[in-house]
Amino acid sequence: MQHTQNTLNAAGLSPRPPATVGAFTTGTVNAFTPGTVGTFAERAAPIASRATPPTLIGIWRLGQLLCAGAHSRLFEAQPADAAGSPRYDYVLRTVPIARESREASIAQLTRFANAATTTSHPNLIVVLESSLHSAQPFLIMPRLAGATLADLLRASTPQPLPIVLWMVRQAAQGLAALHLASWLHGDVKPENLYVGLHGHLTVLDLGFARQMGTRMNQEFLGTPQYAAPELLDDREATASAAADVFALGRVLLKLLAWTRPTVKNLESLDPVAELISEMIAKDSADRPSAKDVASRLLRLEIETLGEHIQPESVSLRRAG
Repeated sequence: MQHTQNTLNAAGLSPRPPATVGAFTTGTVNAFTPGTVGTFAERAAPIASRATPPTLIGIWRLGQLLCAGAHSRLFEAQPADAAGSPRYDYVLRTVPIARESREASIAQLTRFANAATTTSHPNLIVVLESSLHSAQPFLIMPRLAGATLADLLRASTPQPLPIVLWMVRQAAQGLAALHLASWLHGDVKPENLYVGLHGHLTVLDLGFARQMGTRMNQEFLGTPQYAAPELLDDREATASAAADVFALGRVLLKLLAWTRPTVKNLESLDPVAELISEMIAKDSADRPSAKDVASRLLRLEIETLGEHIQPESVSLRRAG
């Protein structure tokens, strides 16, 4: 328990007060509350412009502008031959109109497409089509329903510990697949971890992805709050999977203070805190791999799940 408290205190976090957890019953999980339903595109960034988009890009008809940022614009989309259909089941990402950011925006789009098309995993965002060298470069993704982890944290709906471990374990699985294909995600944070309506997690936004071994001797890309120290302090550092593990450790640390604890699982937090300490080790060589993190989280998930399962009452008929 002291190790857990020390880990939380080091990050300026504190666990929520104990609360009764009765949301799990045998064979039924009712504890996950995804919050307001939306799409990952709607929550990626505030809409910066309501300028009328072109009707078509490639073979895709555009609908509403979902969001716009410094280097991307995301639209709801449907195939061009679906004229008249109210369904927009896809998201099209393209670059902003502004010329000054066009080069950097195309570079992000290209990294996103290359990383996604060379890696396949259920917990990674899918790119269904891309056109990177046209006058209006774009990529197409499926439209997802649910909320980001950032949304869930803002909603202040605490979850049981095994649910939190399950979410982060899925993220670790997606990152492990990305690392196996020699890619660093580069911006792991709650805003880029998307939880579907039934709890399936998808790692989003590969715009800051880098090939392993690439020198990071350029302007920092990512989110400082979740960035590994070597990325902030050493401009000669090379892209390493350990940087993503550090960022995921920071995410898990933040979620740990968001759990809905029971008296029993307060003790269960110690091995989780120990894992976090390894993930956010200052020396990248001391951090476990994403694959190892996923394996350890699965064990912890199973161990802590038992504390939340309540057997259903069974009425027994007395033998006559």
